[in-house]
Amino acid sequence: MLEDKRGNPRLDFEITVRHNGKRGKTRDISQSGTFIRMDHSSNQLPLSPVGSDISFSLDFPSAKDRIDVKGVVVHHGKNGNGMGIYFRRIDEGSKEFIKKFISDYL
Repeated sequence: MLEDKRGNPRLDFEITVRHNGKRGKTRDISQSGTFIRMDHSSNQLPLSPVGSDISFSLDFPSAKDRIDVKGVVVHHGKNGNGMGIYFRRIDEGSKEFIKKFISDYL
């Protein structure tokens, strides 16, 4: 477990990300954001420019738990291997779900 810059616990965990018919996987997640890994396959979601808005869904391990998120790209990983996303708009229920999900794994 790591702490993100805002003091929220960050969990290293793969969660499927969906955006405009493309897919990705998280490297880690916190209540305030996530890092989406890139493998540059044909069905992989594209690397968005830093500062750009992005809407996507997170498909948690139990099939019924899908969360829709609006965020902003805050940085790119080394060699374009992913992007850090700050959750700009996420409802309180989803925030609480993520908080509980993280605490259940720590």
